[in-house]
Amino acid sequence: LPADFIYGATHNTFSVADFTRHYFGLTGPAVVVSSACSSSAKVFSSARRMMATGLIDAAVVGGVDTLCLTTLYGFSSLGLTSEQACRPFDAQRNGLSIGEAAAFALLERPPEQLDADAVLLLGIGESSDAYHMSSPHPEGLGARLAMQGALKMAGLQSTDIDYINLHGTATPTNDAAECKAVQHVFGPRTPCSSTKGATGHTLGAAGGVEAVICALVLQHGLLPAGVNTRQLDPALDLDYLLDNREQPAAHVI
Repeated sequence: LPADFIYGATHNTFSVADFTRHYFGLTGPAVVVSSACSSSAKVFSSARRMMATGLIDAAVVGGVDTLCLTTLYGFSSLGLTSEQACRPFDAQRNGLSIGEAAAFALLERPPEQLDADAVLLLGIGESSDAYHMSSPHPEGLGARLAMQGALKMAGLQSTDIDYINLHGTATPTNDAAECKAVQHVFGPRTPCSSTKGATGHTLGAAGGVEAVICALVLQHGLLPAGVNTRQLDPALDLDYLLDNREQPAAHVI
């Protein structure tokens, strides 16, 4: 290995939490979740549980993933990467684009007086359908259970959701399975889109990036279009946004 390679500060999974803890001078638990592209979404759940038990008062949560040849070769060997910018939910979609990103948020108990643009974490949902190591359940069972769990915790009905930020990787199987999950829980008429056409699939940072995008949707009332998608797959019957839509949103998932 080259002399400038420092495992503990780079390749070690805990390096992200360790850097964040030292950078902000934080005390208390420092935890890393490594569960592929759900990683920086699941950290919201972990922190929420720690807060509910009184273990912590607040938490910095998020994720980061940088481009790595191992990742690029891995997805390529699975035949999942596209030779062009990915096109989620497009009739001609043929794979994902790998991106890199970082996104973090401060999670804390709501104060008595909320700011006008405050964003609340009302509910979370987690599941494991144990279907396959890398392929989604063809009926989107795991996603369905997670979304239903989040709605139940939040005390909301499916009709209360104003926008859905889809996982939308632009692989044929993911988008088809996710469409079935969304249709089962919400029906076909809730506005939705995948922002991966703009960002690429940012892997471990995806959940955090898309949580920040959802926060911006709530604050600005702008539902983002799915970039690069030209012709929607007619088999995927959803209200998929091909143009930005200015519309107030009270609840997103």
